Amino acid sequence: MDALQILRPTAVLLLAGLLLGADAPAPEQFGAALGLSDTTPLERVLAAPDRYTEAPVLLRGRLTDVCRKKGCWTMLQDGDAVVRVRFRDYGFFLPQEALGRMAWVEGVASIRELSEGEARHLAAESRNEDPSAIRGSQREVGFIATGVKLLPRE
Repeated sequence: MDALQILRPTAVLLLAGLLLGADAPAPEQFGAALGLSDTTPLERVLAAPDRYTEAPVLLRGRLTDVCRKKGCWTMLQDGDAVVRVRFRDYGFFLPQEALGRMAWVEGVASIRELSEGEARHLAAESRNEDPSAIRGSQREVGFIATGVKLLPRE
C-alpha cells in the first residue's frame, strides 16, 4: 500500500468533517461579548450572592423560562440551582426561541426586594409561576447579565 492510498481516506474524512462542520449553527451572542472563560457554579453564587455583586462571573446553564412579553428576563438553571437573569439597563432581550437552550451568562449577582405587585407581574410573564400564589414582598437573589451566549440546540 503506497502513501497515497493511506492518505486518501484520511483526507476524505477530514474534508467531510470540515464541510459538515461548516453547516453547524454558531452560538448566538446578545449584549456585550463575554470576557470570561472560567465558569462559576450557580449554586456557589446563590449560596453567597453578596460576594458576587461587584466583579463579573460567568455562569452556564439551561434557560428554563423566558419572559413571554418581550424577553426582558430569563430563568437559568444549573443542576438544582435556578436564578432569574435580567439584562443590564434593558440593553438587550432574548427571543422566545431561547427557551430550553444552554447558555453562558456573564454579569453580577443582585439582591433586591420585590413588592407583591412586581412579583405578581413577573409571575404573570412566566410559563411556570402562578401570580395568585404570591403573598407579600419577596426577596430575590438574581443576576444582571451584560452578555449572553446561546448555544445551538442540541
